[in-house]
Amino acid sequence: MKKIKKRVNMQYLYYIILGVVSYFIGNFSGARIVSAFKHKDVTKSGSGNPGTLNVWRTFGFWPGVMTFLWDMLKGLIPCLVAYLTFNYIGCNSEIALYVAGFSVVLGHLFPVLYKFKGGKGIATSIGIFLVANWWVALIVFVVMIIGMIFIKYASIFTIGFVITMSVVEICLASPANWVNYIFISLILILVMYAHRHNIAKLLTGNENKTELLAMLKKIASKKKSSSTENQDNNAVEVESQNQVNTAVENKENDEIKNKDSENK
Repeated sequence: MKKIKKRVNMQYLYYIILGVVSYFIGNFSGARIVSAFKHKDVTKSGSGNPGTLNVWRTFGFWPGVMTFLWDMLKGLIPCLVAYLTFNYIGCNSEIALYVAGFSVVLGHLFPVLYKFKGGKGIATSIGIFLVANWWVALIVFVVMIIGMIFIKYASIFTIGFVITMSVVEICLASPANWVNYIFISLILILVMYAHRHNIAKLLTGNENKTELLAMLKKIASKKKSSSTENQDNNAVEVESQNQVNTAVENKENDEIKNKDSENK
């Protein structure tokens, strides 16, 4: 009996350690790391949110992609490691997954390292749900991107992603793991709270549109113009080199003629 009690107490300790470690992992923001390299504070640009879209608008497409990947992996890796590790040591791996997930989102939204001013947790939530149910998460993610292209309100689909995945996971969760209901609900509540201003703007019709397709076209046109400019520069360089070569040849020919005339 004492051994069982001791084992249960150790499991609680493991979950607490997992939660603390995951929280501090959540503190490391992709947007702030990109800002450090760019020497510009993204929280003082655009919407002020240290997230993917604001980084994209402020610094460009690839910095935005890097921010998304960092924040997504920040949710995926701790959850995957927690799931595999707790499964290996004989603890409840599903609960471990959502303890890690909730803690990472909490750390992302309220990072102690940045005075509790964080992002909105969408990319991090995508990482969590990819571990929980990767194929459903991918389908919902693709629908989200398509919806953003045509309807242009990013917040509808980012919030919709988390709501959809939360409902799916609660429905699929085993009643024996009722604790998962709590942590999944807490993740949803945190994300909804982070988007409270977006929800208010949507209800009043003041939400900003995200012209995703236009942004992608702008990137493509920049690449095309850059390529054309490079081709023009190369053509100018070739022409300049040809002129130099011609001048050198003419000079050599003149020297040869002069020598011939002197010999005569």
